[in-house]
Amino acid sequence: MRTVHMKLKIVFMLLISFTVWNVSAQEINTNGIDFGVYRGKYRVRSRTPVERHNISYSPYLHREPRPTTIIMLSGDTVSGSYLYNIETETLEHAISDKIIPWNLVKSFSFGAVAGSKAQQFSNLQLVWPDNEHGGFIQNVKSSPFVKVVHYLEFVPKNYDPTNEIGSPVDQILRFETRYLKVNGEWIQLPDTKNSFYNMFGEMSDALRKHARKNKWKYKNLEDVGKMVSWVAKSRN
Repeated sequence: MRTVHMKLKIVFMLLISFTVWNVSAQEINTNGIDFGVYRGKYRVRSRTPVERHNISYSPYLHREPRPTTIIMLSGDTVSGSYLYNIETETLEHAISDKIIPWNLVKSFSFGAVAGSKAQQFSNLQLVWPDNEHGGFIQNVKSSPFVKVVHYLEFVPKNYDPTNEIGSPVDQILRFETRYLKVNGEWIQLPDTKNSFYNMFGEMSDALRKHARKNKWKYKNLEDVGKMVSWVAKSRN
């Protein structure tokens, strides 16, 4: 029976791969996946080439499974130990062949483990309906206006022998993009602290002082959420 389950899982993953990566060896995925749940077609955020057999990488957000609570769009709750596959935007059960695609999930949460805090994720299309991508977006506990998207991307070798910098091999690396909701629009969180503070115009100086007083750090997303909430509260 285990062999049958494994074959079914392999077939399922191959079907996903055929749909998502139906491009030439050097191309990056730009094809849509029609899941038939939301309007239109949505692409997964991760972009990896078809020929990636010689590239060592993990498609999972965490290498080890974590205690997970999943809220389905149907209203059902599923619990167990799961891995979040950010390449296919699916949740994979740790000890069985069960795979849950993003388009069936309303939200899910990872429990805290040694060295890592609890995490909570939402269906990206429920948070950001106009975004072209499907999958999950990480919530920030301190504010509903700060989010994180995780994804994989192919990075070709870029070694420069003259300066001896760069990578001599092709890589698939994990990245994250941080987003902030401003005036009803989701935008990328500015790359620098000054750019972030300057977004708040006349509140910029007051926010800087309040952040220093409370030891809030721009690099800490929970602190960013607190700053955004403080500005919103101060303006009201």
